[in-house]
Amino acid sequence: MNLYITFEDRSKIKKCFLNLRKYLIVNVDEVKESLGYDNQPLDNCKSFILTQEILEVIRSGSSGRKLLAIIYSNPSMNDEIIRELIKNTSGIKNIDNTVFLTEKGTYEEYFELFEEVMFFPTLKKVHIVECETFPVYWAEDEEELNKLNREIFLNQIT
Repeated sequence: MNLYITFEDRSKIKKCFLNLRKYLIVNVDEVKESLGYDNQPLDNCKSFILTQEILEVIRSGSSGRKLLAIIYSNPSMNDEIIRELIKNTSGIKNIDNTVFLTEKGTYEEYFELFEEVMFFPTLKKVHIVECETFPVYWAEDEEELNKLNREIFLNQIT
């Protein structure tokens, strides 16, 4: 099972992908609201409780047999949050891979933290499993990246 990490909210995810009932979407703002922290600044204690609640949701979701993957959505992520999430979820037995899900050309500074990066589809709604993931080292070679962009564009219009 893959864990997809994205800055985008639930509405963006729903616009881009089909069949999301087989995916668990963990939205940090919704978890904060369920804990009663919606408009409060988070101190260290509240941050710890929020983190533990999110990890528990991911653990329980990963043990379910009906789910295909988990999508973690947090519009206010930063480098530290991403690193901690990857570290804390690497010990969960059913999480095989952590994939960064983003728009092409955005948040490129976080690519190095992931083994794979997946871009939101641009032309039509698709199943997540139909999307191609790309190794991050391709992003370093400008010519290879341009070739890859052309291939993706041609695949989307056919």
